[in-house]
Amino acid sequence: MNEIALTEMICAVLAHAAFSPSIRVTDGLAPAALAALTAGGATVVSEPISDPSDLAAHDAIIIRSATTLGADALAAGAAGKLRVVGRAGVGVDNIDLAAAAAAGLWVLNTPGASTASVVELTLAHLLASTRQLATADRGLREGRWLKGELAGFELGGKRLGLLGFGRIAQGVARAATALGMEVDAHSPRADAAVAAALGVRLHASPEELFAACTHVSVHCALTERTAALIDASMLARMPQAAADGTPCGAHLVNMARGGIVVEADAAAALASGTLRSYAADVFEAEPLPASSPLLACDGFVGTPHVGGATFEAQARVGLELAAAVLSALGGSRPADGVVCEGTS
Repeated sequence: MNEIALTEMICAVLAHAAFSPSIRVTDGLAPAALAALTAGGATVVSEPISDPSDLAAHDAIIIRSATTLGADALAAGAAGKLRVVGRAGVGVDNIDLAAAAAAGLWVLNTPGASTASVVELTLAHLLASTRQLATADRGLREGRWLKGELAGFELGGKRLGLLGFGRIAQGVARAATALGMEVDAHSPRADAAVAAALGVRLHASPEELFAACTHVSVHCALTERTAALIDASMLARMPQAAADGTPCGAHLVNMARGGIVVEADAAAALASGTLRSYAADVFEAEPLPASSPLLACDGFVGTPHVGGATFEAQARVGLELAAAVLSALGGSRPADGVVCEGTS
């Protein structure tokens, strides 16, 4: 759905609403989405929450990754007017979902709005790592001409493992296949028919996936099962050469959540050569502290959690979430992005 259609939907929902909802936006939202909400009659308060009781005065709250909503805040909100929690993005690990369900709150996200942007950054990291773009750039800035030291490896003919097999991973699979890569995946909920259609080979466990692939890209949620899943022992399973014997080394990309990868182990693997490269957009602690051992590793390339930070994705995220939040406030179940179904 394009921006104009989404804006019209928002205005239509508000025009037929029995009240003018108050919506708290804590971490910013695309100007088009804010303008559409305001034009349609909603009262929008754009500022962080300083106290859990702040939520009680609003019908809905829209957050990003910078705001955490624990049980106390959600209970305080539900005791007042709060009925809907909107997460502008995919991950909802900063929301206590059990508490939200107990309070009868809707929790909504935008699972598809930033897919294309995250897929493209994943491919950018894969390409930058295998061609050592960051090292080349640093060398030039320092007056070093590293032409003889920067031979890279092609992605074509290499085997890419996808940990997780949702929308983003499937998009990466399509792009990687176009580049000539063989693609494998593991997810407890992987759709075998979708995998077959994409030519993706499924594995029964993460261990099996890592043992088969020289390149692995992480696209799963952070849960008790996946926390610290990728440690030294998992990295040691990765082959150092492609099926044709090309000594390309092992490469890891993390576009999911930092807590899935043990960063100290990744840094040690880079230092020992177990990993040739580690590219990450997400970290155990954000912002990434200056003391992180990753920053001392030549094979590390990082970006500051910008997977969905394109103008196109942010417009879609804001407008799609605005439409979903208003739909839930109006008593209708949104078509997509329902994480927790409330009682409104």
